Amino acid sequence: MPDSGEQRFRTRATARLSPIASAEAAARLLAEPSYGDDLSDYLAPLLRQWKLLASVTILATLAAFAFSKFQLRKWYQAIAIIKPMTPQQTAGHLQGLLGGGNLGMLSDFVGSQYNSDAAQEYITILTSFSFVTAMVERHHLESEIMAPGKLDRDLDARQWAMYRIMLGRLRCDYSVKNSSMTLSFEDPSRDRARRILGFAIDDLRERLRSREVRNAADAADSLTEQLKRIPDTFLAREINDLIATQIQRQQLAEVEADFAFTVLQPPVSPDVPVWPRVIVNALGAGFIVLILGAISILLVEARRDLRRRKSLPLESAPRRTSF
Repeated sequence: MPDSGEQRFRTRATARLSPIASAEAAARLLAEPSYGDDLSDYLAPLLRQWKLLASVTILATLAAFAFSKFQLRKWYQAIAIIKPMTPQQTAGHLQGLLGGGNLGMLSDFVGSQYNSDAAQEYITILTSFSFVTAMVERHHLESEIMAPGKLDRDLDARQWAMYRIMLGRLRCDYSVKNSSMTLSFEDPSRDRARRILGFAIDDLRERLRSREVRNAADAADSLTEQLKRIPDTFLAREINDLIATQIQRQQLAEVEADFAFTVLQPPVSPDVPVWPRVIVNALGAGFIVLILGAISILLVEARRDLRRRKSLPLESAPRRTSF
């Protein structure tokens, strides 16, 4: 069995020599340049200038903190929460208010998506151009919101400028979980933010009221015109009942709009500004200065190294001898 003996000999020899070979290979790897050397080349200039880098970073952080705290204009946010009411809930309120009278069609239109649809309608109204411009004109908000230098524009330009400003400050969000709407408005004045948000809620209720009154009046007028052209007595009696229903709806619209939505949280404005975020600004400025300072140090060091290499004399290349 010569082959097996030779194989066992090679195995033993390899096992005895493998530690030596592994040590030699590790020594060669350590002797060769690696990524650790490249990293140390970058870290060495930063470590030499760490005091300067730390000082500049701390000064930038403190300066950004002081500037954000005492110089930047503070903005506050007013918040309100409203919840759309379903027709059944509105009918229940009106029945309790009027002693349980017959409210006709008020309890007929109920759907599972009513709150969501009503909320989307309210958001559309609150962010519409006609609603915002009418609210600004009604409450004389133009001089409070717009800068004095922009008040000399023509009416159309002022209205669109005011609409863009108001739309940027007003925010409407609907929560499917709570079936409620969160309204917010931002302004440098806490009182003005709370007041304008209250104007928006009151004007929304008034817009819903006037729409219901107008729709009921238009329907009653249309039925009255149709009644003059119908000779049938039975059909005329049915139309008279419809006209009475529309007149009842028109009379109840004034009260019905008060229960179109309920105000869960009236407009409030916390004493903590939403902007500027002093800590975030300070830390962000410190981090940016740290990065820029590190890059500047590395660039300066690279420029010095390049100049030093150019100043060194070129070594003569060794001559190659042939045998």
